[in-house]
Amino acid sequence: MKQMIRWIWVLLVFFVPSLLAQALFQETFSEGTLDNVWYPGFNANGKGKIFTPKPYPDNPSGDGWVGWMSTARPDTGMVASCFAGDPGWSDFYFEAMVYLPAEGGTPFGFFQLFGLEFRVDSSGNTSGYQFVAVLNPNSMVTPRFRFRKRPKDTPAQPVVIHEWKATDYPELIPDTSGWYKMAVNVVGDQFWFYFNDQELPGCPYTDTTSSPKFDSGFIGFYAFHMNFNDQLDSANLYVDDVRVTEPLTQIDDAEPVAIEGYRLEQNYPNPFNPTTTISFTIPRGEWVNLEIYNNLGENIRTLVAGRFPAGTHSVRWDGRDDRGRVVPAGIYYYRLKAGDFVQARKMLLAK
Repeated sequence: MKQMIRWIWVLLVFFVPSLLAQALFQETFSEGTLDNVWYPGFNANGKGKIFTPKPYPDNPSGDGWVGWMSTARPDTGMVASCFAGDPGWSDFYFEAMVYLPAEGGTPFGFFQLFGLEFRVDSSGNTSGYQFVAVLNPNSMVTPRFRFRKRPKDTPAQPVVIHEWKATDYPELIPDTSGWYKMAVNVVGDQFWFYFNDQELPGCPYTDTTSSPKFDSGFIGFYAFHMNFNDQLDSANLYVDDVRVTEPLTQIDDAEPVAIEGYRLEQNYPNPFNPTTTISFTIPRGEWVNLEIYNNLGENIRTLVAGRFPAGTHSVRWDGRDDRGRVVPAGIYYYRLKAGDFVQARKMLLAK
């Protein structure tokens, strides 16, 4: 019974993200249909946009269908926005594949942004928080990610809360067009942002603006495109694999466990690319498990599963999963179990 209780505790502590990540909402646009009700944003005049399923070969899910919106509209021709879900959502994890263009246009002749909206307030012209990106170097705003807010009283005048510029983080922001996963984890007044499963530097962030905060709301998508040379020009937003779950539980660096003679060291180097070394110490010979988990709590690699003699041991991880595939850059966790000793630590794979 004690052994069973111990394993239940281990599962709760170290597999919490995968256990708690229960789906609240999903939209794949499969077979050209919408599984959820979507509403138009910026809709005070009734001319807003919602997704239209469109055929798209080689889309991320492989089913040949995506969601599409154009910024072209009768009243403005600059913005596309729509939302769905539950207005009572407060804490959640929201991810989607978004097609981000990185070429075209006259240098500094246009301005465009694409990305996620969350805790959307649907009263009047929609307002809320955004995680948006621009990859095109020809845009008036150079490549970067932005965490920003459209205040309820002035939604057409967004306020930047934080941004990550390509000049500061060239390894994070790609320079080629393609499908990229954008995600946000929202817990209370804290916000974690992810791009291709890599947590952005400095997370979590909070709303530092002077206007009222958004405590709950819908999820949605946003695209803005203004061409200074051609008012009729527009842009397209393509989205796939929309998913909302309960919020991810962040696995923090565990403090050393008070069992004499056991120790799990911080990996070195950290950050690393492509390999790193993990060292651990055990006071007596026993069975040892050393496993790697991604930021969703999924076990991707078992480095050690065998009996080791007493002493200090080192194991190298080459940044590959159990199937030999190179894993993407991002935050990972390694967990050591030896007897009654269980400890996890965090590491960063940089590309």
